Amino acid sequence: MVVASGNPLASSAGRILSSSLAASSSGAPLPTGFSGPYPSVITGLAGWWDAGALSGVLDLNGNVVGSFNSTVGALADKTGQGAALVPFHYFVNVTPNPTLVVPRINGFLGAVGSPDATIAQYGPSLDPDWGLSLAALDLGNAAAWTVYLVWTRPNWRQGTYQVNNDPTPLIHDMASGITVVQAGGPTGVGLVLFANTPHSVTITPTLARRHSHALIMRNTPGSGVDVWLDGVPVVTAAANPLPASSGGQVLLFHDSTAQGSAQCWFHEAAHWARALDAADIATLIACQGRWVLRSRRGVNLLVMGQSNAEWFVQSGAPLALARGVAWYLGAASWAATSLQSGSYISPARYSMVSGHPISNSSPPLFPPGAGSGTFLTNPGDGSSPSTWALGPDGQALTAYLTGAQALVSAADASDIAFLLWPWSEQDSTTPYSNKALYKGSVVQLAAATRGLFGRSAAQMPLLMWSAIPYETDAGVQMVRESVFDLAQDPTQGIRMFVSQTADSNPLNATWNPVTGIFAGGDPEHRDQPDLLRYGQIGSHVAARAMIALGLSDTISPAAFPVSGLPIAGGPSIVHAYQATPTEVVLTIKHDAGNDLIVPLQATNGAGFAVMDGGTVANPGPIIAATAAVRIDATHVSVTLARAPASPASQCLFYYPYGSNQIGRGDAVTDNLSQVTPPVGWSMAADLGASFSINMPLQATAYGVPLATVPD
Repeated sequence: MVVASGNPLASSAGRILSSSLAASSSGAPLPTGFSGPYPSVITGLAGWWDAGALSGVLDLNGNVVGSFNSTVGALADKTGQGAALVPFHYFVNVTPNPTLVVPRINGFLGAVGSPDATIAQYGPSLDPDWGLSLAALDLGNAAAWTVYLVWTRPNWRQGTYQVNNDPTPLIHDMASGITVVQAGGPTGVGLVLFANTPHSVTITPTLARRHSHALIMRNTPGSGVDVWLDGVPVVTAAANPLPASSGGQVLLFHDSTAQGSAQCWFHEAAHWARALDAADIATLIACQGRWVLRSRRGVNLLVMGQSNAEWFVQSGAPLALARGVAWYLGAASWAATSLQSGSYISPARYSMVSGHPISNSSPPLFPPGAGSGTFLTNPGDGSSPSTWALGPDGQALTAYLTGAQALVSAADASDIAFLLWPWSEQDSTTPYSNKALYKGSVVQLAAATRGLFGRSAAQMPLLMWSAIPYETDAGVQMVRESVFDLAQDPTQGIRMFVSQTADSNPLNATWNPVTGIFAGGDPEHRDQPDLLRYGQIGSHVAARAMIALGLSDTISPAAFPVSGLPIAGGPSIVHAYQATPTEVVLTIKHDAGNDLIVPLQATNGAGFAVMDGGTVANPGPIIAATAAVRIDATHVSVTLARAPASPASQCLFYYPYGSNQIGRGDAVTDNLSQVTPPVGWSMAADLGASFSINMPLQATAYGVPLATVPD
């Protein structure tokens, strides 16, 4: 039998499985590099529960789960003694949110928790009514015991009615009602032993908003409790206020009150019914080497722009992009920061405003002069954009992020890792001659925005897209060229997160997925399914930008595979050979795919065109294509409606030209979704099938000159 990602498992008898096995969620060994020791090497182990891998995670029928993102019925006791950890919910008269085992919470290792699909503020949002229960565990002062716990907190509590700012319970003894270990909230102390009792002891005075930690607690009768945090001794001989014997139910991450969940991920726990000696403690600390223990990173982004940026936010694309980046980095959480204009006044505060360009340099709607409301004010005196001040929109952005009435907290603002501009509409209505002015305005507004965070271009990447189809051909091409140019300059810190946006439909257009033909809709706005896809596609380029800045979290840059994952954001045209008067053979350079797909309306030449002489500033006739066919894995033959009248050297090949709309599903793509990803790097398996995307052929920022010889 053989198996490959995307292909069913088959036997020589011809029998097949009903579905394929996903590359990184099948329970195969994860690329962690850790070879032990594990708690099982320490004698006297009375209970051991592990969610880092799948072998100890059971489904609702008591069987080992087959993959990550599966529903969990219990965590098996890996000692074989049968003391399972089971989900706990305070509310018993309603159907609880399911408990899931999820991948990549700490590096390549997984966790168990109860994520809620509705994100309150930061993803993931975890159920405020979830915890884990162990039927019996004696933490009494007269019993010798040692407890080991590893967890991740992705954020402060969120989405609760009243307790968002309260401390979070990590271990709670039901019989005595004592929270044995408690983590502080936004304004509380870090980590406390025996909280809210006369014997409370501070384990650590500070605790990061999001973190992964390992805790060892050892009770020695007559001596007290010793505590190690991440392998460092922090408490010695603390009085244990629990009764002599306290062998009842113990909760992890819940204090048995309404919405009493700590909203944490569970990684691993173990228990010994003895006080481990120094050698055993040293071994247990070595067991912690499996986990990355420290403060954790959150991936936040600031969305700016006009109406398509607003639709981008409504589609969920920024969160999808941030989630994909978090997946790459091994980060603990993800979020998007944005606000539409009109919600707040005196002062106005927002990051997006419908219909407004970067600067008032696009008459007649936004002529130069001090009176026009845009992010930058072009005074109309011929001055360099580098001298322009923030306009009314820029001032609203400043008030949104800074000052006494800011709507974004300093803690949230510090998480913002990059700027995201799904933004080109009004700027692309300007003449081609405005190119230098437009590029200067981008650089100036990016610098001013970064200045609000005290960051430089080298510290905060700006993500821009290849201009969407919008009204004027020359203006759209001007913006595409400008973004391309700026992305080539390493000093600007600009990345093109989506290199093809014409493979989209107008907002609310009717669309036939069988033919790829769309009709109607609002041509000035992109449809939400396409915008969401752009967020998913964009996560690859955005993640690479953050990795280059050294902003990975639990997955180090050294762990990244050298091939098999997108870098450029899709395949690109590198050569256009005029094989006959009407046939152009394109040479395609692959990114992460290894073959080409010519689907639906692409076979009719959708998007392909040749400019018959001229330039973008003074264009010659545009000759559309009538057909396209795959020749081999790196070549496509395009048939033109007629032969160009100009010599090949004076003709430019475009995909697409200007405001031409290719349409959803009608672009040539690679076959990335069919390529087996490196082990541990299947975004589709970990984040869902919607992240399994064939990357579209990149738009041509500059026309490719026709060649008279093949490549």
